[in-house]
Amino acid sequence: MLSIVIIISILLIYQPYQTYQLETIEAALASTVELPCSVSQNIEPTNPAKIIWIRDDRADIVSLDSVITVRDRRLSIQTRTSMDREERVLRITNIEEQDHGLYRCVRGDITLNEILLDVLIPPRIISHSPEDMGLTVREGRDARFSCTASGRPTPIIVWQVNGLSRPALITTIAGTNESILILRNVSRFDSGRVDCSATNTLSTVNRQFLLHVKYKPTVTVPFHLSYFRLYDSTTITCRACSVPSPIKFDFFRPKHTNPIEHGIKDKFDEFVNQTCRQLTITIYFSDSSFFGPYVCRAKNSVGVSHAEFILKELVQSTKHLKHITENRPSTTPSIATTTLSSGIINNDKSSERHIQNLYKSNTVVTGINAQTNQAFQLSTSFLLLIVLLFITSRC
Repeated sequence: MLSIVIIISILLIYQPYQTYQLETIEAALASTVELPCSVSQNIEPTNPAKIIWIRDDRADIVSLDSVITVRDRRLSIQTRTSMDREERVLRITNIEEQDHGLYRCVRGDITLNEILLDVLIPPRIISHSPEDMGLTVREGRDARFSCTASGRPTPIIVWQVNGLSRPALITTIAGTNESILILRNVSRFDSGRVDCSATNTLSTVNRQFLLHVKYKPTVTVPFHLSYFRLYDSTTITCRACSVPSPIKFDFFRPKHTNPIEHGIKDKFDEFVNQTCRQLTITIYFSDSSFFGPYVCRAKNSVGVSHAEFILKELVQSTKHLKHITENRPSTTPSIATTTLSSGIINNDKSSERHIQNLYKSNTVVTGINAQTNQAFQLSTSFLLLIVLLFITSRC
């Protein structure tokens, strides 16, 4: 064993001249490669030295002439002899990562060939953060992801957020091939996939993270002011979108902590999608207390938001009622009473008092008109009697 080490040392240190050029051969994992070495038969034909393959980085003698000197069944020597040349080809099957290195073919004190076997290794992501592949942050804060990749050639790491490249946000740590992506001031629109891809000449490998951005509810209502009549019904919807989903979502009156219950005919709560809920209620305006301001409020672990709207009472004009009453035929007191009673039912208390006064005025006018008609009829009868008497006297 000691003699072998001495021979290798002499071969590495003392070389009077070189007849080779450094060659690089690339080989993929699990492939087969042949490292050539040949010598002219005319060079020192009487030299009894044998052709030797040496693995420089390990200082191992791999073969002595055509005999493999290491315990590795993947290695073999292919002997090829011609008229003027003699070859000893080192054949390695099922290439492994550990086969990478510098191989030297020597004969005596002459290096015949020197080959760098570059074993190509597909990229691997050897570490990543977060380890559970998911990250949850609040809106407005930073999100940090990292990937460390290995392979030969050294992989290039590329980041994508929801399919879009974000190169300006990436930092690479020299010497470790660790790449860090920092998303500053994230918004709800950054939620989704964050992909880390490592690529070299052989293949591409990736890791997919999920980013969840938490944000307080966004509350919307279809209107902010609307008018309704007494005894009407209306349906109102309110939508709240947030992550996580609201833990409290309902309709309130301003400055009240308890949801409204009185006057609600129907109530329906549903999920529109993964982030939005919609609440629908039907209100019956049985009295004037149901008119006024309302609040739709939603609350989750991040915060609370609300949307305000006002329901106002639509009052019919009393001038319109007076016009209808004065132009409606009223030959008898009973018809006038029916018309006025109908107007009273559909108006408020002030309109009722006005119509009562109008009724009294119309009753007086009706009496005066009746007396005038009776006087006119008596005058007409008296005039006819005088005419008849005049005609009789002439005859």
